Amino acid sequence: MPIWKTSLHHLRQDWQQVFTTHLAYTVLGFVIFAPLFGLLGRLLLKLSDQPALADQDIAWFLLSPSGMVALVLLAAVLITIAGFEQATLMTLGASRVQGVHLGTVNALRFTAAYARFIFFFALRLVVRVLLLTLPFLAIAGGIAWLLLTDYDINYYLNEQPPIFWVAVISIGLLLLAMLALLVHKLIVWSLALPLVLFAGVSPAQSFAESERITRWRRREILTVLGLWALLAVLLSVVLLGIIQQLGAWVVPAFFDSIVLLVPVLGGFMALWVFGNFLITAFTSGSLAYLLVGCYEEYSQGTATPDLHALARRDAAQGWRLTKSRLALLMIGGIICAVLLGHWLLKGIQMQDAVTVVAHRGAAGAAPENTLAAVRRAVEDGTDWVEIDVQETVDGEVVVIHDSDFMKLAGNPLKVWDGTLAQVQGIDIGSWFSPAFSAERVPTLAAVLEEVRGKAGLVIELKYYGHDQQLEQRVVDIVEQTGMVDEVAIMSLKYDGIQKIRKLRPDWSIGLLSAKSIGNLARLDVDFLAVNTGMATPGFVRRAQENGKQVFVWTVNDRVSMFRMFSLGINGIITDEPAMAREVLEERVDLGIAERLLMHTAVLFGRPVPPGLYRDESP
Repeated sequence: MPIWKTSLHHLRQDWQQVFTTHLAYTVLGFVIFAPLFGLLGRLLLKLSDQPALADQDIAWFLLSPSGMVALVLLAAVLITIAGFEQATLMTLGASRVQGVHLGTVNALRFTAAYARFIFFFALRLVVRVLLLTLPFLAIAGGIAWLLLTDYDINYYLNEQPPIFWVAVISIGLLLLAMLALLVHKLIVWSLALPLVLFAGVSPAQSFAESERITRWRRREILTVLGLWALLAVLLSVVLLGIIQQLGAWVVPAFFDSIVLLVPVLGGFMALWVFGNFLITAFTSGSLAYLLVGCYEEYSQGTATPDLHALARRDAAQGWRLTKSRLALLMIGGIICAVLLGHWLLKGIQMQDAVTVVAHRGAAGAAPENTLAAVRRAVEDGTDWVEIDVQETVDGEVVVIHDSDFMKLAGNPLKVWDGTLAQVQGIDIGSWFSPAFSAERVPTLAAVLEEVRGKAGLVIELKYYGHDQQLEQRVVDIVEQTGMVDEVAIMSLKYDGIQKIRKLRPDWSIGLLSAKSIGNLARLDVDFLAVNTGMATPGFVRRAQENGKQVFVWTVNDRVSMFRMFSLGINGIITDEPAMAREVLEERVDLGIAERLLMHTAVLFGRPVPPGLYRDESP
């Protein structure tokens, strides 16, 4: 294809100028966006009317009306910068067509002379794209609102009922239609910027003039730009694939230390940024040179300004832009932007008040639901200890999770069929380590005494269809110990905790859940304890807006803990309370950028919890 061949030949001749130009505009984008993100953080803090923010508040803000406006404005700034970069690169391409070696500095001078026209062109392009896409996006949002809001979004995502697929297919077809129309329009407008730069056409008339010139050439332009888009995607996919594979070999070795993991992730992100810079330099340059080639081929004699004089121009009177001054401007701009952005973000406090709940005690360090696990959890600095309770045949409330002892001791005795003496005759610690062979099933009263004044106790009511007076007996035992203010009750069975609500309306009660249909936040509970799959930013936000605290179970590795903390949850249920406490302390020392960087860890593999756990169920 002549246009491709000629354009790539010219691009190869000018690769140094293209690289420098892309670097200059990348720096300009950084100089503009670093303070803007700081200002957005300040705006979010002001709008939230809160002294601190959870990490997910930043993402949630972008989905609000104010955030949408901010995103549109940021996109407009980005398109404007891209427009100026394309103008400079097109100038280089046009000079090469004329056989002129223009150079980056002179191309920037030429662009500066047309800055007003380029700005109004970019503004008109943004408005046209918005007018084209917003109706489609509004209709898509309306479809989602009508079809997918009766229940919690996690129900639709997990269960995928027929109405979910109706919505997905409808929205998908709508977005495909929008994309097809947008691509068509961008092809029609592809020569608008060269017309502004080289033919003296006003920004207001450039789109119509481009449509006139391309009327009979749209298929050829589509082929040229389609090949360009395919090449750009392939280069990006290959780069991401190489870095991700390399990271999958290296990064997991640092999952146990956030202090080391952050710089390792930063190194891989820097590698990705540098590789992406090279790719975008090529794609931006090749696009500009291809569009200049199309302009020269299809403009049918439309004038192009003589760039020889600009290339030969000697030093002008007064201050003028030189390569050394350009380099100093870029370095100075980066320094100022970093300092200003840091100053703006420095005053934003991040929310770090997360409650640590030891799952069945410190079950990663001692056998679950034993006094040894409870003591270890207290030593590890847990805020609360979570245990499971059932009734024996003689009416005692004992601490054990399963319905029998097969998992812990290979004994088939059912808890409800055994007396207290029988169940306490079973060794439930040796499976973990011979050092715990003396551990026996404790009573609820014994655990309450163990945590008195040291930690709160979350009592999970276990129901296997053989409970007699479990709720009343638990209430009686707690009140007899005088520890009402140090106890919370939860269960997977909503009816069970409602019985506690009727018995003691002022007690703190919660519902455990792994899946849901409908809005759990509307239930009469004080907190929700959900698995990590349910703990999405939207779920956490809705629950807290309805006055419910959110606890997440069972999280046993550092990276997953960090991600859950970033959602703004109220508490984490873990077999590793000491690890959770360490992660919270390490997290305090990390800035916003470092916290966001931590979220890239999952791109390089899923962390494997280091401990020995019988299961992760609540």
